[in-house]
Amino acid sequence: MNGLEFYERYQEIGRTAKRKGPVTPEMDLREWKQFADGCVAGYDDNLAEYQGDLWIRRNIQLALDDEELRGMEGFSAFSEAVSRVDQVFRSVATVAFPGRGPSGFAWWNLTVPRYGGEEFASDLRRECGIVIPVKE
Repeated sequence: MNGLEFYERYQEIGRTAKRKGPVTPEMDLREWKQFADGCVAGYDDNLAEYQGDLWIRRNIQLALDDEELRGMEGFSAFSEAVSRVDQVFRSVATVAFPGRGPSGFAWWNLTVPRYGGEEFASDLRRECGIVIPVKE
């Protein structure tokens, strides 16, 4: 991802979203990839943490939706990298989250992984009525 303007605009978008600390496209992409890979391995935290961990994808989407950023050098490479990680997440997050329709939620909030760690599976069963296998 090249382009100083791209980095500066990305940081500005992050500040507008009231993010604290350093904000870079690489950091956000790395966090999203770690989250997606963690889901593939079997998400091993609780449901509240899972929902909280999705914040990174929301922040990435703010950047992807920014008209000014779209025209800058580095946007295409960033967008393609996000798309690759999205495919990984979509490959494992295939179970519909009950009571959530596409009109009120972003796509990454509409499904949960088809398997997970013991605590995650237990939370889904207890709080949502979703039964997924535990991946050991």
